[in-house]
Amino acid sequence: MKVNITNLYGMSGQSTALIAQNDVSRLAKELGFNELGFYFYDIYSDSPSELSTRLDGIMASVAYGDVVIYQSPSWNGREFDQAFVRKLKVLQAKIVTFIHDIPPLMFPSNYYLMPEYIDMYNQSDLVIVPSEKMRDKLIEEGLTVEKVLIQHMWDHPYDLALHQPQFERKLYFAGSVERFPHLANWAYATPLEIFSPEEESSPAANVRFRGWVSRPELLLELSKGGLGLVWGVEEDPAEEPEYYGLNISHKAATYLAAGLPIIVPAYLSNAELIRRQGLGFVVDSLAEASRVVETLSPEEYQAMAERVRNFSFLLKEGYFSKKVLLDAVMEVLS
Repeated sequence: MKVNITNLYGMSGQSTALIAQNDVSRLAKELGFNELGFYFYDIYSDSPSELSTRLDGIMASVAYGDVVIYQSPSWNGREFDQAFVRKLKVLQAKIVTFIHDIPPLMFPSNYYLMPEYIDMYNQSDLVIVPSEKMRDKLIEEGLTVEKVLIQHMWDHPYDLALHQPQFERKLYFAGSVERFPHLANWAYATPLEIFSPEEESSPAANVRFRGWVSRPELLLELSKGGLGLVWGVEEDPAEEPEYYGLNISHKAATYLAAGLPIIVPAYLSNAELIRRQGLGFVVDSLAEASRVVETLSPEEYQAMAERVRNFSFLLKEGYFSKKVLLDAVMEVLS
């Protein structure tokens, strides 16, 4: 018997979906898991028999009764994922569906596909979900799998010697301004540095564009000091789509792994974890985020940075992923 885990290839190296699956697979392989590689491609170029043959090749190392951790979605479309799960059932595999994203919830125009995704999840022996809120939402939608584990936080493994963060009254945002256009016109007292190509902004904007940088470069720059900002696509939290409160933020893990305290919106699914662990501040508006930084003392910052330093070790070493993966294997085999 083996424990297998799927992994994604072929997307842009800047893709968070690719990075997340690669990180989890890398950590799983440290535990001795076998990798099943998916390549991102246009599945509609395949006939049904060609798709079946492709999946047979991917699954050649899977034996009857193996455990298979399926990182969902494959981003090759639901037909690919459904065919993969059907073949796993034929092999009587123990299926652990590790849900990263749910397209029908991410994109309202795709919500009509939700019953198909729920049916696919219900083929699982165990499901890993990002948050308690996501678990409750899926149960409301028809999830019947009894064994459900909560991920809580993304890991951010790295092998770098980072700086010790120093107190600075500034915020970082690591994300494309094209997707978060309201941040291009940030005009609050606290300076905002955005790791994104420069966009047109108002003369009053208190923004510095840093451009896109590689992951190691980003961690090194962040670790010099300041605070990380997590926010959604709307300036007003009341306008945010429900999905931002169900999923967990990859940005939050990036900042914390770099040693930075963070500022997050109250609707974030793991905001209470941030508050409880003293890793940053939970706010209701961007104006409040700026005020928090302006009133923060160097002593408060250093105390918070020390708590983040301890927590960042967990993310660097991949303990959240390793724990939930090992718990999943224990659950489906006992």
